[in-house]
Amino acid sequence: MTTGDPLEPRKREKLVGHLAAAGALASDVAGDRLHHAWILAGPRGIGKATLAFRFMRYLLAGQSEFLPQEAEAGPLHLRADNPVFRRVASGGHADLRTVEPEGARGEIRVNAMRDAIRFLRLTPGESAWRGLIVDGADSMNPNAQNAALKVLEEPPPNAMILLVAHRPSLLLPTVRSRCRILRLAPLDRAAFDEVLADIVPELDAEARARLFAVSGGSPGAALGLEQLGGRALKEAVDALLDSLPDINRRALGDIATAVTDAREPGYFQAFGRILMASLAERLRTDGPCAAWLETEADIARLLERSITLSLDRQQTLFEIIGNLARTAAGKGQGAGA
Repeated sequence: MTTGDPLEPRKREKLVGHLAAAGALASDVAGDRLHHAWILAGPRGIGKATLAFRFMRYLLAGQSEFLPQEAEAGPLHLRADNPVFRRVASGGHADLRTVEPEGARGEIRVNAMRDAIRFLRLTPGESAWRGLIVDGADSMNPNAQNAALKVLEEPPPNAMILLVAHRPSLLLPTVRSRCRILRLAPLDRAAFDEVLADIVPELDAEARARLFAVSGGSPGAALGLEQLGGRALKEAVDALLDSLPDINRRALGDIATAVTDAREPGYFQAFGRILMASLAERLRTDGPCAAWLETEADIARLLERSITLSLDRQQTLFEIIGNLARTAAGKGQGAGA
C-alpha cells in the first residue's frame, strides 16, 4: 500500500468489525495474563493488520489500566491525536518494528527476522514494551520461520509478537504451537459497507454490493479488485459462463490478457475470487448440482495450487475453462444450471 493509502493499517484509528477479538486482547491485558505471541489469522484484507497496530498502540501507550468497556470507540482505542498513535503511524516509534514480505518472490527472509529479533532483545526506549508485527507471516521462508521459532520459545521480557497470517497453515506447526491464535472472520455486509463508505464514499450501493459479492467480505480485496478493473473482469467472467458449453472467445481473450499480465499478478487472484463468487451465486440461484459442485471444488483446488506454487497462470486458466466447458457439455447447459 502507498503511504497515503487510507486503508494503511498503521494509520487507521477506526476498527470496524472484530470488536470481540479486540475485547479479548484488552481483557487479557487488564487481567495481567497476556501471552507473548499471537497469530491473527483470516482472509487477506479483512482488517487483521489494523487490529495488530491497534493492539500495539494500546500497549505502547500504557493503556493496560483501561477495562475493555471503558474505551469510547471500542476496545483498545487510542485517539489519532495521541503522540504514540502519531509515531506509530509515521513508522517512527522506537519500540515497534514491522516486518513485511519483500523482493520479487514476496517473501520474508531470515536476515529480516534476525534483525527483528535483535531489536526485540533491546531494552524498551519509549514504553514498557517492545513490539514486533510480522505482516504476512505466512510468507516467511523456512529459515525465517526457524529464526522466529527461537524468539517464540525464549521471548525477551516485555516483548509482544504479532504474526498476521492470511494462511496460517503455511506456518510451521512448532511456530503455531508457541502462539495463541485469534481467528478473524470476513466482515458482514453492514461492516463491509461501513468501511467502503468511509474509504471510497463515491461508490454507490450497487457497486458496494457487487464488490461484496466478489470479495468475500474483504474490504482490502474489494478495493484491490476495483483498482484492477474488477467490474470489467466480472463482466467478462459472467459472459464466459453464460456462453458455456461454447466459449465466448472475446470474453476469454479479455480474461487471459488480464490474468496473464506479468506486471499485475494480482489480476489472477482477482479472477479467482470473481470466478468462485460467480459460480457460487449461480449454484445458489439455480439449485445444487453434483457435477457443478464437484467442478467448483476442483477449480478451487486448481486456483489454490496455482497461487501457492506460482504455476503458469495461462495454463491454469485454460485448464479451468476446459473443466467448465466439459461440465457444461455434460449437462447440456450453462454453469450452475
